[in-house]
Amino acid sequence: MRRKTLIISIIAVVLLSAGIAMLMFLPQGEPEDAQPELPAVEQTTRIDLIGLTRDEVLRVTFVPQEGATYSLINDTQDDVFSVFLDAADPIFSGNSSLMQSVWSNAISLRNVPVIAENADDEELQNFGLVEPVLTWHVEKADGSAESFMLGAAQVAGTGRFARSENSRDVVILNAHQSAMLMNTLEDMYDITIVPDEILFRAESLMHVFDRIVLERPDTLIKLNRLTIEEQLALPLGTAMFQMIEPTSGDANDHTVQTIFLEDIIEIEPSSVVEVRPADLSQYGLDNPSRLTLVSYDWETTLLIGNRNEEGTGTYVMIEGYDAVLLDEVGEYLFLGVDPVMLRGRLVWLHNINYVDSVAFDLEGETRMLRLEHDFENESLTGFLDDVEIGDANARRLYIGALRVIQDGSSDEPVPHHTVPPNYTITINMLDGTTDMLQLFALNPSQFLIVQNGESTGFFITRMTLQDVLLSRFDMLDRGEDLPMS
Repeated sequence: MRRKTLIISIIAVVLLSAGIAMLMFLPQGEPEDAQPELPAVEQTTRIDLIGLTRDEVLRVTFVPQEGATYSLINDTQDDVFSVFLDAADPIFSGNSSLMQSVWSNAISLRNVPVIAENADDEELQNFGLVEPVLTWHVEKADGSAESFMLGAAQVAGTGRFARSENSRDVVILNAHQSAMLMNTLEDMYDITIVPDEILFRAESLMHVFDRIVLERPDTLIKLNRLTIEEQLALPLGTAMFQMIEPTSGDANDHTVQTIFLEDIIEIEPSSVVEVRPADLSQYGLDNPSRLTLVSYDWETTLLIGNRNEEGTGTYVMIEGYDAVLLDEVGEYLFLGVDPVMLRGRLVWLHNINYVDSVAFDLEGETRMLRLEHDFENESLTGFLDDVEIGDANARRLYIGALRVIQDGSSDEPVPHHTVPPNYTITINMLDGTTDMLQLFALNPSQFLIVQNGESTGFFITRMTLQDVLLSRFDMLDRGEDLPMS
């Protein structure tokens, strides 16, 4: 296989070389957007277009040919360099890191090459410096000010022409310098969904959010995270995340992490599409899905619309900010998740050390598992219908009762007013409380799971019920020990 790959690579290289050689002899047409011939200037001629330090500048104002004007203001305090954004009506706060980079670039453009000295009006027109794409004004601490202009891009796209308003000498700024200056007000915005400080203060990804609420047009999903103290007070194995809606009970922590958490922390809008949009329907944001995230004293809600036409991103808005953003990622997995996938399959869970007995009504046949605890030796003795079955068999039969798990969702109403349940399991606790599970036949192969009179919204199949519970009674009745699984 490697040999075949090597041969293909060699052939490709040979063909590519031949193609390049042929191209060298083809007539070269002038590019449509080619710049006119530039005046001859010694390539070694370099100047400082501007060379100031941060302490010498109070404000830099950027006036683009198209788009909103904005200023970056020096806010250095106690020798800690800081810049803040000033605009007529900003939507978001500024991105500190980007603002500092743009500021530093705008006040210090040293040793840049001169392309034309004392250019005339026609030359300035050709360089795009009569009607520049950007003018930036630098206000100095000594009260003086100076302005600069950014013009057309070079043919090769490696940078742009620029000059000071006080000079006709034209320089070339490199691609990085040009790109820094071309940042718009929208580029300056900090549109991070989940701030770094929220992520950093969490012990792990599972501890980032206290509450997650997803409101889709057809479904409401609410997940709450238990605190460590709450988990310790509950039976071993209780899930960290609890589903509140559309049903209540343990969530599947692994699914919550892979479907929700890992997706959510990757949401990072890359651009502002439209500020104060007039028609949200074109983005699917007139009836969006809503994702609310809560962490201690921090909360945010993300409105989620359609994918863009190119299929490269999703339109979103942050509640409270009137701007449509584009998040250039794959489709969000959590938008299509079935709530059943998020539930732990266990419907109920109790620590056997707190259980006195379990009563079973199996289609009219009554069975009783009674437990006698020896807490000093951390053991117990089990009795099935007053016949001793030992410690291990009692525990394994009890596990079978807990493993009455959900196989799918059901919105059927609880029929207890019209028909009796087919199966009833009642766990009697040592403190006198009870927890009851009832199974009502939906059809010959499925049973609606009802807990303490309320539908869980799930069903269990007859096959699962036979496997996890009913078969255990059959084995014990034959005098066989129950398997560990």
